[in-house]
Amino acid sequence: MQPEVLPRRAHRLAQLGICVQFLALVRSLAEVFRLRYVQGATLGVATVVPYVGGALLAAVLTWIAVLCYFAGRDRAAVGVAGLTIVALLVVKIVLIGP
Repeated sequence: MQPEVLPRRAHRLAQLGICVQFLALVRSLAEVFRLRYVQGATLGVATVVPYVGGALLAAVLTWIAVLCYFAGRDRAAVGVAGLTIVALLVVKIVLIGP
């Protein structure tokens, strides 16, 4: 592989990772509205808390990835994007349930 190919690929992967993180954030926040539609007035705060917590986690990790991206640390941004997806899966499995 040519030396210029790897940095360009990492740069493109960092951009893709940040987009995926942002979509995961929007999906986490949209879940609150879906729950409101399904459960109506019976929706409790305890039901919503794991989704809001997951969205907050996604927002903070997306912010960290964007900082890494602007600092020129493309591989770190890709790593943080992967960490975000894994962390949200853990939140889903442990806190929300299958």
